[in-house]
Amino acid sequence: MAVKQKNPMVQRRQRTALLRVLIQIVFFLVAPSAFSSAFAGIKEIGTEFSTGAVLEWTSFTTVLVFLLIFTIVFGRYFCGYACAFGALGDWIHLISAWIQKKLFRKVFAIPEKAVRILQWLKYVILVGILVICVLGRQQAVNENSPWTVFSFLSAGNAVPDGKTIGIVLLILIVCGMAVQERFFCQLLCPMGAVFSLLPVIPLGQLVRNREQCIKGCSACSRVCPVHLELEEDSPRSGECIRCGKCSNICPKQNIHTGWFGLRGTEYIWTIAQAAALLAGLLIL
Repeated sequence: MAVKQKNPMVQRRQRTALLRVLIQIVFFLVAPSAFSSAFAGIKEIGTEFSTGAVLEWTSFTTVLVFLLIFTIVFGRYFCGYACAFGALGDWIHLISAWIQKKLFRKVFAIPEKAVRILQWLKYVILVGILVICVLGRQQAVNENSPWTVFSFLSAGNAVPDGKTIGIVLLILIVCGMAVQERFFCQLLCPMGAVFSLLPVIPLGQLVRNREQCIKGCSACSRVCPVHLELEEDSPRSGECIRCGKCSNICPKQNIHTGWFGLRGTEYIWTIAQAAALLAGLLIL
């Protein structure tokens, strides 16, 4: 009996998806607090601004500056591959989608039009947190922060007393992750708001050879976790988290990075970015 050969394109997609999961696991285990550290740097800047004091250079501001520079050069690779909170959302949604398909034969989600409107909410949250810090109430943010609670849990530590609001918020966010892919990243993440406002150098942007696309194909927009309509927004939009799903699903492999024509899902290039990011975080 002849063994059925797998489609090479399907194999490539599976290998690329597995590589992304492995990279996410590595960062989740080795650098789970990178998100919290970077945002602590944002809060420090807001607090120092309120007092008029000279900004004190700390480990938090160092991580923040490094991630800002990395994002300008490579796009939001950190969000798509290295953020522990983002990885948690991916895994929760993956499990939830599997259960929903088994029980209901469909996956429920927030309507796309609503998501695109709610994506502005993270900017409101960012401004609100900065205002609170400028008013000298940074401690209130720290005490009630869901990502502070997550930092304790991801480090294997017990959550201290007085974090009830943060725990409740984290539970609500996890429920949202189960319903909507990249729920926190799209709608609530203040660091995501910061990263989305950064310019990305041309070589670090995603590029699509539109003339080579199959007429009527919308595979890339259908799998995009942040609802980018490539015909309207362009894959260079600040919302793009560089997860690689669009380039991975493209039947013509038209979507790639501008770095010497290397494709965004090419294994060596993806691993090289992960290695550079991880090395920087560990050194800092």
